[in-house]
Amino acid sequence: MPSDSDDEVEMMSDVELSSDEEESDEKDDVSLIVLKRPPAVVRTVQDVEVVEPGKRQGRGSATFSAKEKLGYVKEYIEQEGLGMLLSKELGLVLFHLDTVWMDGSTSKDKRRAKERLAPGSEVCFLVRSFQGEEYKDLSEDKVVHQAVAVWFGIKPDTVLKVAMGEENTRRLEEHRKTFMLYIRGEVFMRVSLVRVQAEVAGYLTDDLGILEYKDDDRGKVNILFHTDHVKVFKKDIRHYKKPAKKVLPVGCLVSTDARSIHISGVRNIQYQAILVLAGDWPITPHPTLFPGGKGSKAPKYDVPKGDFTFYYLELALDSRLKRKVDQLKEVLAGSKGNITYDWRGVEYIRNKDQFLDWKESMGARMGGSRKPPGPREVMDIFKSVTMVEEEVAVKVVAREVENRTWYSPEAWEHGGLKLKEEVKQENDGETPAKRARRE
Repeated sequence: MPSDSDDEVEMMSDVELSSDEEESDEKDDVSLIVLKRPPAVVRTVQDVEVVEPGKRQGRGSATFSAKEKLGYVKEYIEQEGLGMLLSKELGLVLFHLDTVWMDGSTSKDKRRAKERLAPGSEVCFLVRSFQGEEYKDLSEDKVVHQAVAVWFGIKPDTVLKVAMGEENTRRLEEHRKTFMLYIRGEVFMRVSLVRVQAEVAGYLTDDLGILEYKDDDRGKVNILFHTDHVKVFKKDIRHYKKPAKKVLPVGCLVSTDARSIHISGVRNIQYQAILVLAGDWPITPHPTLFPGGKGSKAPKYDVPKGDFTFYYLELALDSRLKRKVDQLKEVLAGSKGNITYDWRGVEYIRNKDQFLDWKESMGARMGGSRKPPGPREVMDIFKSVTMVEEEVAVKVVAREVENRTWYSPEAWEHGGLKLKEEVKQENDGETPAKRARRE
């Protein structure tokens, strides 16, 4: 075969390629036009390479696992897309809607991605873990986990290459810095009472009510609640299409997360409910535990020794709760701050039989779920997890690939194999030998 340096091209006569089975009028189906080495075609491709531990550059505090993890969306922190996942293995995992994949590629529509990934939605993700002194306010082990890619369903083909690329890595660093600014600015809502048991004492209006909680130190205290923040057997009150006074009767025992409040001109209301749960608990919402802070009372949880505090991370939550307080001020404006209950249309639970009747009317399973013995483990923390077996460091590199082929239109002007167009025939019109060759 001539080399690339040959300038002279030798023209050859057509070489017939035929078979014993074919007629002579098919002899022109394949023609050998000319022989010459096809030109080299250079393409640029990107690869994900695994970097050996001794050759890694940069800070040694970050680890990456190429194995996909499972979890669910815990809550969103801000409208821009920063949020938190929860994994049984890792605990808290920071994520952003920028890293969400939909339909095989990164999502460009944050609103649509947020609708598809509502709190409680199960997801798969790839994660990087960072450890250092700058993360001491997040966990005792000074660690933070961050999802580099989040998806649901089938794993996208190019997710690893894009997730570990330079552009995505830069965005992830910005998201971590934003989250740490929130932490240091103490903007998250502290939860004073976490899943404490209280009783519905009465309603002020159709939507505002009071819970009564027996505090070991302060005795009976009142907790303001609004029906927008109530879930009955994991469902919002509006799901039942009945008045709240009938869905959540007076005398019903509930679990509540509450914050401390002081309302000028209003007497005997020391807390405001962030969440009220009647019946089984949903997986979301749930407060998050960080080191330090002013502390929280959480008798149902096995909280680590030392100073720890529970928080809700959604920034918009504070304004929503303040609007409910403003409603209370309007209701009590004419009573000089004194609580007066509205008993019209109220249902009551006075004994166990009435409680069981109410439970059955709500469509709950009789018997319910078994409560775990002893204090519950706190899951909503950044756990320190060693990923030695799966730990890898990767980088995306670009390289040029050169190849030559006869079967390319670009090679025809220099010589190559060219197949003439052929009219397809039905199988019953073909000879067995010709059909076998095509298959």
